[in-house]
Amino acid sequence: MKSFLIKLLIFNALVFFLAIVLGEVKYSDEFIASKTKGTAYEKVGWNLDIINNYPERIKNSTIFLGSSYVLNGVNDSVLSFNDKKVINMAVKHNGNDLGLYFLNRIKKLQPKEVISLKHKFYTVGFHKLSPLLYRPSEYIANGQTVNLYFVKYLFKRVKLTLEYLFYTPTKTVYKEEIKFFYGVRYAKNELSKDYLKKSENINKLNRIDEGFNLYQNGFNYISENLESLIIRKAKSLLREIKFRFSNNSWLTNSSSQEAFVYKAKEISRLNKFKFSQLYIPVMSDLNINKKYKRSNFMPLESDASNIYEIKDYSFLNSGVYWVDLHHLSKEGSILFTKALAKKMK
Repeated sequence: MKSFLIKLLIFNALVFFLAIVLGEVKYSDEFIASKTKGTAYEKVGWNLDIINNYPERIKNSTIFLGSSYVLNGVNDSVLSFNDKKVINMAVKHNGNDLGLYFLNRIKKLQPKEVISLKHKFYTVGFHKLSPLLYRPSEYIANGQTVNLYFVKYLFKRVKLTLEYLFYTPTKTVYKEEIKFFYGVRYAKNELSKDYLKKSENINKLNRIDEGFNLYQNGFNYISENLESLIIRKAKSLLREIKFRFSNNSWLTNSSSQEAFVYKAKEISRLNKFKFSQLYIPVMSDLNINKKYKRSNFMPLESDASNIYEIKDYSFLNSGVYWVDLHHLSKEGSILFTKALAKKMK
């Protein structure tokens, strides 16, 4: 039995080593763009086109990075006035690793400021494109922990490497995306314009907001005040345990996600450009007249010293400004960006 376990361990070590070797194959930008073409991540091709073919656009520009919150929410055409250069380079899906990838790609192109999304809570997992963008050594060097998420990343990377080895280059990968000068993209509307006029929807949003802020209120909802102390204590304990586990790197990879932000701050400092963060509201942030302690987002040690935040989002209190509970519509994006422009002066 002992001999079998030793052989199994050696076999697994060899497989892992082989995966690392295959993962270190560097992909061309053309391959990366081709893999995202026609997908929800097609914006990657647009970003790479600017980096490779129009680097002068990045020099002295303010660059926005992040997920669909930024992609839909920051209208770079509204911010680009009086010779001010702004580019929205956000790509769908959460993950500080994606923003860090593009920050690394532009760090020598002399941006004026990089503004990354400030998430509402801990970021977990890894970005779906990380196996396509990072070699294993790069991923670890930038802050990824060797854990279950790394193993998952690694075998996805191996699959992509096998595809890359048989890839036939094409010169049309940027064709659809380069027709856009600005980086903002809008999602399809999924809500009625009257959504915020219905009491059941308001109650739902209030419950969501209270749920996010439970960590500031003893992990109990106000509606539970009439329950017995034992039941309230039990619910509070279970929620607190779940909350504490949310920052366990092995289970959620959240500490790696925070490490990516630390790395972004370090790169910005070494390359002498400003690094900031931006909080973009969700619909549950609209009504802040609450009977419990709340904030729009949870402060983290990795936060940038400068976070752009608008304290009162009541100007977005209409269904026309939202496509769903999390993302601004075109009209909402323009309104929010105009308010942001005043903060950035």
